[in-house]
Amino acid sequence: MDKNKWILAILIFLTSIGFLIFLNNKPREIKENTTDIEEVKETQEAWCDNQNEVQDFDKAIPIVWTARLDGCLVSCQGASFTKTVDDGKYPRFAGYYPDTNGNYYSDEFNPIPEKYQAKGLILKVSGDWMGIQEDHPQTVFDGKCVPIVNIKQIEIVN
Repeated sequence: MDKNKWILAILIFLTSIGFLIFLNNKPREIKENTTDIEEVKETQEAWCDNQNEVQDFDKAIPIVWTARLDGCLVSCQGASFTKTVDDGKYPRFAGYYPDTNGNYYSDEFNPIPEKYQAKGLILKVSGDWMGIQEDHPQTVFDGKCVPIVNIKQIEIVN
């Protein structure tokens, strides 16, 4: 055999050994980076202070709430709102604006119009209350799960 064939045979042999070592170590690496199911349950349970209230309603509840827009969610396809009248358990809510076809969960980008985003405006938000969810609880809603509203109409009150 000439010299080049020997070099090629040695390279193939070393590559095979490297590949076998890689495969042997891969399951250990995956196991070390896998989250334990119990850790996931703990995290989910602690996500909101009122986690036990999370639910999707069987039938949406029509609402008309007077509120201030606090800030945008999801590039202003939604927003956080604070009701102007504390009418009970949920003073804040997340509202989502439909796309141009009236859909709420599409890839089409249709933000809440800027005229409703001005600071200090009091708005009348009409829509469907879909349930209580973990919608930005740690970053926007002070650790609370909040009502989710599919907005049908927004009017400026003042």
